[in-house]
Amino acid sequence: MKQFFKFMFASMLGTFLTLVILFFIALGFVMVLISISTTEEVSVAKNSVLQISLDQPIFDRTPKIPFFMEVGKKIGLFDILKNIKKAKSDDNIKGIYLDITYVPTGLAMIDEIRNALLDFKTSGKPVISYSEYYTQGAYYLASVSDK
Repeated sequence: MKQFFKFMFASMLGTFLTLVILFFIALGFVMVLISISTTEEVSVAKNSVLQISLDQPIFDRTPKIPFFMEVGKKIGLFDILKNIKKAKSDDNIKGIYLDITYVPTGLAMIDEIRNALLDFKTSGKPVISYSEYYTQGAYYLASVSDK
């Protein structure tokens, strides 16, 4: 009977120590993920131009999952619209430059971006578009541009 309790308590102690070690490893992993996902404050120099390159698929919302580490940063429609709205009131930004050579998104999202650009133009700042060739969506988006 003495041997039974000796092995049982040794197994319990080993299990407890393993759980404690795994807890601290998981806690460290979570802390690393939190430190990675924090955003930095961006400062904009005077007379800057906001460059928007729409060469990747646009999602409704930017993925906030820290495990989402594919090639290239994924951006959401709400972030694009929010940044165009910020650029409208930012005195350091003098205009928007659109690179719309390849716009892999639907017309509904293009229309939302176009409406935001029309609102941006009410500030008197120019919108300039560039494309090597124009698809129907790219041409529709570029129709709001000054040049």
